[in-house]
Amino acid sequence: MDTSPQEITTAQALIDRHFAIWNEQDPNNWAALFPQAYTEDFVVADYAGIATGYTELAQLLQRVQGAHAGFSFAPNPVEWNHGIGRVTWSYGPPDNPRMISGEDIFTVRDGKLAGMHVFINKP
Repeated sequence: MDTSPQEITTAQALIDRHFAIWNEQDPNNWAALFPQAYTEDFVVADYAGIATGYTELAQLLQRVQGAHAGFSFAPNPVEWNHGIGRVTWSYGPPDNPRMISGEDIFTVRDGKLAGMHVFINKP
C-alpha cells in the first residue's frame, strides 16, 4: 500500500472494523469478526506482551475488556505513510470517554491488518 487516497481509504476501513471488534462486548461474535479485519497470523504487541493469531487475540481482548468494563474506544482518522499506519484513540467509560489515550502503529497485508503495536500515553 502506498499513500494514494484509495490506500488510505482501505486502511481507514480496516481500522474502523478493528475498533468495532474491540468495542464488541459479546465474545461469541469475535470469531466471525476477526477474519474481516485481521490476517490469521495477526500480531499485536502491547505493554503486557504479544498476542499472535485469533486465539491469543481473543484472550487479549478479554483481558482488556475485563479490566475496563463499560469502556469503549473512540478512534481518530488514520494516518498512512508508505505501508505503515497510525491511529490515535481514546478509551474510557461513558462519563469519561477520554480517560485513557494512545496510538496504534499498524501494517496491512493482503487487505487485512497484519501487525499492530499499541502505545498508551502516560499522564
